[in-house]
Amino acid sequence: MTAAEMSAATRRLGERAVVIGGGIGGLLSARVLSDYFDRVTIVEGDPISETLDPREGVPQGRHVHALFGGGVRVIERYYPKFFDELVADGAVVCDFARDLCWYHHGVWKLRTDSDLTSYWQSRPFLESHVRRRTRSDREIAFLERCEVVGLLSSADKTRILGVEVKHRDEGGRTEQLEADLIVDAGGRGSRTPEWLASLGYPRPEESTVEVDIGYASRVYERPDDASRDWQILAAFATPPDHTRSGYIFPIEGRRWLVSCVGYLQDYPPDDEAGFLEFARAFEVPDFVEAITDARPLSPIAAFRFSANRWRRYDRLDRLPEGLVALGDAVCSFNPVYGQGMSACALQVELLDRMLRQAGPTVPAGFPRRFFRRAAKILFNPWFLATTSDFFYPRTRGERPFGTKLLHWYVGRLFELCAWNRPMLLRFYRVMHFIDQPAVLFHPYAVFQVIKSALGFRGGYQRSTARPRLPVTGTGSAIPQTYS
Repeated sequence: MTAAEMSAATRRLGERAVVIGGGIGGLLSARVLSDYFDRVTIVEGDPISETLDPREGVPQGRHVHALFGGGVRVIERYYPKFFDELVADGAVVCDFARDLCWYHHGVWKLRTDSDLTSYWQSRPFLESHVRRRTRSDREIAFLERCEVVGLLSSADKTRILGVEVKHRDEGGRTEQLEADLIVDAGGRGSRTPEWLASLGYPRPEESTVEVDIGYASRVYERPDDASRDWQILAAFATPPDHTRSGYIFPIEGRRWLVSCVGYLQDYPPDDEAGFLEFARAFEVPDFVEAITDARPLSPIAAFRFSANRWRRYDRLDRLPEGLVALGDAVCSFNPVYGQGMSACALQVELLDRMLRQAGPTVPAGFPRRFFRRAAKILFNPWFLATTSDFFYPRTRGERPFGTKLLHWYVGRLFELCAWNRPMLLRFYRVMHFIDQPAVLFHPYAVFQVIKSALGFRGGYQRSTARPRLPVTGTGSAIPQTYS
């Protein structure tokens, strides 16, 4: 950050900001807001605990989470040396392209060295470290076991002046918190649409793509296996005929977090025999072979997710001043793609940029401008998630024009990632929020896809064998052939 930026970042825009929700998005938001407001208060429904148990308010907290490069960059910016601390405490650091063994759209992706460093840990472990750094940073207070039950507005209802908070203890006592800016990071259960409606504003329209997926996850002791050359294993179902996927992610404490996932109400069972039987139906045997002799350390936890949902605040012509929302409170994606935390972090970074340019107070029209600029961030992960979900004909939602052609192209691109290193890394850089999806449709990429589709593949023929790295550990994948 330049000297001018640091000076601007310390400019105060008001006395107090309030953040609804104490998850990753709420914590990052509070850190940013502390640069611009004298006091920041996080209102969180769950008790704040330093244990690593998943919070009740995060039903997906027992399941696999990914943090991609864009999210890593944002967190490291606000919390310097954060990931050094995370690794020192037990998180697993990987080269994403080398250490991920991924079966996707009927082929195993090439494995190769890259600069895509990724960090793997449980959601509670990551959140506890972010919370610890946030607690130690500036004037940030936590109101735990509390919920925001309403907004305080000006007489003409054009400005939000604060929130009404209900304490879940103390007999349900309520209090009012005045604020110059409120950030709703309260997740999918956000009540902002109904609060806006109660003030006479239209509810945002919702774009939904229904997938009806179910998770069943448990923790295993990571077995010692000298022959295993991967850190992360993902066996994705090939649509439209297959609906069952599985993931093995390394987490702190030399453990695996293992998840079975089923699309379109093909929900995995939460009993021992059913969990393994579900995994045996995967298209490749590698997943069930890896966990058959591994020792379970936890019960099986279940979770269901109905639909991708985007609340289109960016399309509203009228919004009150003093209130914005971000993260799952605005847009939540199918969690199998692991985009949520990174997309949220990028929205927090946008909030920071816009506040840095403001002054001496938060300017009029700030919420509308924020939502419209945030929509440009959200479009890319929404496009990637829903394009993949629409490979299933039974997925419910409005299919964009040209979906069939897009699926033909994307399907060929996914196959190309099995042996073409430049295209694989393009795809991974988009996944990691480093490059825009447009790079996948660059003339070079189109040429590679069409050339491969026409059969010009340099003699490569399809192989069903999982790609292994050579024992030298150079990261260059053993050549495979794909016809």
